[in-house]
Amino acid sequence: MDSRERLEKQRLKAEKQRQEDIALTKVLYWIVGAVVLEFLLLMTQKYYIDFTVDGFGISLAVGIASALKIITFAGIIAGAAVLFLAVSQWKKGKKGIFLWAIGAFLVMLGVYSAIVWQFNATGVDFLIFANVVFAVLAFVYYIYQTEFFAVAAACAAGVLGIYIRFALGTGMRTYVIMALLVVFLAAVAALAAAAQRGQGVLTVKEKSVRLLPKTANYILIYVSCALMALVLIASLIIGTSVGEMVYYAVPTAWVLIMAVYYTVKLM
Repeated sequence: MDSRERLEKQRLKAEKQRQEDIALTKVLYWIVGAVVLEFLLLMTQKYYIDFTVDGFGISLAVGIASALKIITFAGIIAGAAVLFLAVSQWKKGKKGIFLWAIGAFLVMLGVYSAIVWQFNATGVDFLIFANVVFAVLAFVYYIYQTEFFAVAAACAAGVLGIYIRFALGTGMRTYVIMALLVVFLAAVAALAAAAQRGQGVLTVKEKSVRLLPKTANYILIYVSCALMALVLIASLIIGTSVGEMVYYAVPTAWVLIMAVYYTVKLM
């Protein structure tokens, strides 16, 4: 191996290390943000939903109710402004990971506040559960292969749909949410199919974006989307005639099997 080959090998190794460091930084931002949001949700549940019936408890709950309305608009507007600044920095060639993290956190804080404001106890319970799911998805996105993220996103849709089905029961809201989740699963499968036709590359208006690697296993993505859609439909049709945990077992078992498969592929 001559000096040029050694230098090129060292350069590639350094670049790989740099990309891994960036991915780790993004994962840490997501974890910290998720932990802070989870803490705020738990405090909201304790002092706003399950407040004590005394002067201080009632006053604090009323104050939180007023704050939720302010945080909803302030969080989304401030987050959008920070994200706009991050985009401006990105166009200048600057990464600005911290700005992206702060902007995303503020937007999520505003959205979470809006959900709690509108749905109260149901919204808090759902977000405490969903926030963990979103954190896991972020971890998968930055650490694992893109195709595993597609599989995990499909499983997350299944888990969230099952939670909503048994938390809200049967009703128009449940049917609408379930329909949206099925549409999401169909969209994931459609994007995978479009990428498969281009060997992992999606072309839109003469612009090409690599969504998946050339060696991606598209069958697993299609099976994941179909399986989760069937679970959601079954939860509506069969309902509580079988145990709730039976429905959760399907996406949980599937994503664990996929985690083992994609972990082996990383090695």
